[in-house]
Amino acid sequence: MRDLFWTEDKIAEAQKFWQAGFSAREIAELFGSKKNTVINMAHRNRDRFPSRQDGRKPLPGVEAPAPIRHPDRVTRVTLSGAHVTMPRVPTIDGPAP
Repeated sequence: MRDLFWTEDKIAEAQKFWQAGFSAREIAELFGSKKNTVINMAHRNRDRFPSRQDGRKPLPGVEAPAPIRHPDRVTRVTLSGAHVTMPRVPTIDGPAP
């Protein structure tokens, strides 16, 4: 039978890199494996490898900083729903504030 690639020691070491913010690709390069191997191992050990999106949620009671507005640019919504920043067009947007 083939030995398992992810031993407990390797998982513990990968967990340290994950918590330090290394990407799955970077961790794979350190261990000589592929990115999907790291992702699958992290999925199987979700209690030790929390989702990266969890860190992007704002903390309770902490307000996100207001976006910096440049006077020569405006935000528009494309047909696909994407928000893009474009140069201000005076005939459409009026003069800069």
